[in-house]
Amino acid sequence: MSWQKTIAKQTEITGIGLHTGKQCKVIMLPALPNEGLVLLKNNQKYPISLNNVVDTTRSTNIKIDDEVIYTVEHLLSAVVGLQIDNLILEIEGGEVPILDGSAKYFVDKIREVGIKEEAIHKSKFIVQKNIEWKDHETNAEYLLIPSSSFSITCMIDYHSKSLGKQYASLERWADYITEIAPAKTFCFLHEIEMLYKHGLIKGGNLNNALVFSEFNIEPEKAKWLTETFNQPIFSIPEKGVLNPIYQTFDNEAARHKILDLIGDLSLLGIALQGRLIVMKPGHTSNIRFSKYLKEYIGAKIL
Repeated sequence: MSWQKTIAKQTEITGIGLHTGKQCKVIMLPALPNEGLVLLKNNQKYPISLNNVVDTTRSTNIKIDDEVIYTVEHLLSAVVGLQIDNLILEIEGGEVPILDGSAKYFVDKIREVGIKEEAIHKSKFIVQKNIEWKDHETNAEYLLIPSSSFSITCMIDYHSKSLGKQYASLERWADYITEIAPAKTFCFLHEIEMLYKHGLIKGGNLNNALVFSEFNIEPEKAKWLTETFNQPIFSIPEKGVLNPIYQTFDNEAARHKILDLIGDLSLLGIALQGRLIVMKPGHTSNIRFSKYLKEYIGAKIL
């Protein structure tokens, strides 16, 4: 049996929100045993759970007391990746800061103040037999099989020459800090244009996401990139990864999918013991799978 954990003392982190473009702040405070992950707003605590999810367009967004809070997945991933069970969060600015597009800086902040054990055992759902689920809308596939610990294997294929087929695994939580947390979010150039035109990624730049291009970039498009995202034109290659200097891993996209999945699964509210094998996950499918698991686990408990 393992003990529940929280942070040793208060800490905070600030930065720009990816979609809002506003200055945002996250304040993290220690929580009591069995309190779980909660949001503090107007001196009232609200559980952060699947019931709060209102949108999964390019990020996982929750609604608490009539306020939508964008892009919570990287912060939640860092919390769970460090095996923290109980935490109070205050989020100012309507969004969690994007920082460098990974969970690294959240992990660093938490480790700076330390993690403490609480005198209550962690509860978990132990997978006893194979659990299979497929999202027929996105074709994402999830398979949970029995195991003595929790691990994830992820495979992605966007039929992209610049990205290629990718595979990544997290075999033990101790590896999260170095193998998963630094993996940055990613997208394709044509997605950036679409998102920007729809009023999203106002805080986006080529330093907080890996951007892949399948085709040679026309001079006019290169100029738009430099002006919109404040990127020197000489630093933009014709195609491939537009910002390769910021790439940490060859399979960074697959690692980031694991990062996202861990954050989305945190909304389930219970730790899992089993091996999770996933093909082509995304926020929408992750949340649907988590809801399926919630019903499955609830039926088993009842």
